[in-house]
Amino acid sequence: MLPRAAVLAPGASPGPGRRSPPPPAGLEEGQPPRGRAMASGGAESGPHRPEAVGPQAEAAEEPEGGSRRWGAQHAGARELAELYSPGKRLQEWISVILCFSLICFNFYNLLFYLRLEHTPSVIVGIFAGVITADFLSGLFHWGADTWGSVELPIVGKAFIRPFREHHIDPTAITRHDFIETNGDNCFMTLVPLANMAYKFISFSPEALYETCPWECYVFALIIFITMTNQIHKWSHTYFGLPRWVIFLQDWHVILPRKHHRIHHVSPHETYFCITTGWLNYPLEKIRFWRCLENIIQAVTGEKPRADDMKWAQKIK
Repeated sequence: MLPRAAVLAPGASPGPGRRSPPPPAGLEEGQPPRGRAMASGGAESGPHRPEAVGPQAEAAEEPEGGSRRWGAQHAGARELAELYSPGKRLQEWISVILCFSLICFNFYNLLFYLRLEHTPSVIVGIFAGVITADFLSGLFHWGADTWGSVELPIVGKAFIRPFREHHIDPTAITRHDFIETNGDNCFMTLVPLANMAYKFISFSPEALYETCPWECYVFALIIFITMTNQIHKWSHTYFGLPRWVIFLQDWHVILPRKHHRIHHVSPHETYFCITTGWLNYPLEKIRFWRCLENIIQAVTGEKPRADDMKWAQKIK
């Protein structure tokens, strides 16, 4: 089954009861089209999505009045960017400093308690941690993309705002510095990192030896969650990436650029996992996100991505 955003041919009517999607926003500024977006880094397997078409797409994105429909000059993008406050910046700085301090402390202690006999279980634990991080990145990404509003108290401006901005100005993330890019993910990992540090301080050496493989799973999960938004930023960066990042993308160890373009075909309703992207195709095949949306809409009456569409349609 093809992902939903790829079903309609350009110019085709979506049929009764479905809205026509706005012009694609998946192609970075200045980036020429490269054929089909692929479901894996370079593999011709999995569902395909059409990419934005260069000059024709840019011409279609100019609404009346000359205001850019997509990108940094979009009215909604400018308004959302202005909501980034000094208080939010302070929270991100504190989160990054605490997070990386705890990571260093916990990593040192993990190495101290690791033994050669732990090797098989540690390998399994690290792989499981990466898979779990990819799923959680998709779940959080789907939730913030699909539900809620920027007007919600506390979480609206702090956590939902960047997701709304990202869909109408996908390259904004490439202009964010390390703190703004990674502050929220660092904040989310503070509690499990602090809990792990507490165990290393208070548990006996025997207990820590027994639980070391489990702690390796948790640590791998935390590391990949912490790095998810940096990996996401790299998937939107087409110039100046280190060779080792490109190597990891090409081998699909982290989210590849071609793979992530599939999500940026409006209305942004699939391929939400942004750590490695390994789970995107199987979750799409079982219609995982569509089923969750149908359940929530049936229970609450709320339409998915209504707030996202509201910001995308701002032209003044």
